[in-house]
Amino acid sequence: MSKEIELKLAIAPAALNRLSAHPDFQQFKTEKSTRKQLFSKYFDTKDHTLRQAGISLRIRRDGAQFIQTIKSHRDSEALVMNRNEWEFPVPDLGKLDFTHAQITALAPLIETHDQRAAIQPLFTVSVDREILLLKYSNSIIEIALDHGRVSAGPKARQFAEVELELKSGSSEDLYALAREIAAIVTVRPSTRSKADRGFDLLNERTPQVTKAQPIILEEGTSTGEAFRIIARSCLKQFLTNEEVLRQTRVAGAVHQARVGLRRLRAAISVFRSIVDDDERAFISNELRWIANCLGEARDIDVYIKNILEPAKAKHAEDPAFIALAEKYAIHRERAYDSAQRAISSRRSTQAIIATIAWVEAGPWTCLEGKKAKKKRQQPIRKFASKQLDRRWNKIIKRATHLSSLEAEARHEVRISLKKLRYASEFFAGLFLKDEANKPFKAAISSMTKLQDLLGELNDIAVGRERETHSEAEDQLRDEHAADEHKLLSKAEKAYKDFAHVPPFWRAED
Repeated sequence: MSKEIELKLAIAPAALNRLSAHPDFQQFKTEKSTRKQLFSKYFDTKDHTLRQAGISLRIRRDGAQFIQTIKSHRDSEALVMNRNEWEFPVPDLGKLDFTHAQITALAPLIETHDQRAAIQPLFTVSVDREILLLKYSNSIIEIALDHGRVSAGPKARQFAEVELELKSGSSEDLYALAREIAAIVTVRPSTRSKADRGFDLLNERTPQVTKAQPIILEEGTSTGEAFRIIARSCLKQFLTNEEVLRQTRVAGAVHQARVGLRRLRAAISVFRSIVDDDERAFISNELRWIANCLGEARDIDVYIKNILEPAKAKHAEDPAFIALAEKYAIHRERAYDSAQRAISSRRSTQAIIATIAWVEAGPWTCLEGKKAKKKRQQPIRKFASKQLDRRWNKIIKRATHLSSLEAEARHEVRISLKKLRYASEFFAGLFLKDEANKPFKAAISSMTKLQDLLGELNDIAVGRERETHSEAEDQLRDEHAADEHKLLSKAEKAYKDFAHVPPFWRAED
């Protein structure tokens, strides 16, 4: 068995050709260069039992050899693939070797004859691959430039990608090389394996809007590693929804992409004492820039959903309202044009690659000094409890007299509340047992309710400052603002409920 540390970069086929021929790419010192025609057959059951277990099984023809490969994904949230891998020679493309597979992660799924018989070929992947073995800084890194085609019966899709695999040396060099490649052509980090492409083709699946997945932290996890786990989850949420946004204009995609970025910036804030190095401010500012580029599209979606759509029944026959709705539909298209250009830009893709590099191997990961090491290595539970306490107390102090606060101060409370909620979701598993999740649910419910009410109040405050261009828009703004006193009263009650819910991280105290 070997461990595979690999970073995959999606790229347009034409851009892959440009990269290969570019002088800045050719100047890398090549230890070895080869070309291969690879053909792989992927196996699973009809209901994809192996895939559900995080295992891929293939036989690849590489020249005159046939190699059976079993891969087990160690971290479903990881952007840098860190996988266990087993390889064995077999006679041909259709002959699986279950004997050798007994010492792999596949073993529990092939214990019976029926289990083995259910495994069958599902799709094929053909790849024209150029392989460069580089000596980069103190490491040996293999670069694979792939032009590929995945096929399942009559269905097929083309793709191109760059794979960087660390053969020896430091993972820091792997990310540095990725950043250099991103400066030459537009690439984007990808979590999709060739097996993923095949299953997507089989199911005729296109990228879907995805919410944040639960984060699992073991109690003994170091604080530094906990930050990595959380940051990977946030980055994956952004990249998954960013891929949807590149192809469609679904409101949920731009929203969830921004949520992924906000969660990541919140994580950087929570772990600031651990990750505060020379790159932190740059990374945080670039993530803010991407989020701001998506902001107008999100704001228009919110305005349409919260203002225009509720007023539709009342003003359906009003020509001025119809004209206003048409104007915002045009604004929405322009805002999405801008958002799609931004996420496809070189700056955006470079920023995300830089963020991955920083999360995995930034200066903060190797800061010298006893104090810095102690902070990184301390168990996460104690750190988490202190962070949650500090943020909860800050909100209690700021929001005691909520109704008397100015709009800007209320908005600050809302931002603090959002960060507390994200932090609570990051750390929830450290404090909860299966039978004791009621305190967590009560806390999240109270935070969400207060956050939503403060959000509506902020929308009214922002609406007052927004320039209007018609009487219809003025009328809608006034209708929306009419609920302000009622919302403020509800927010006061929601705050009292929030203040009286016992913090779940203190439940065992």
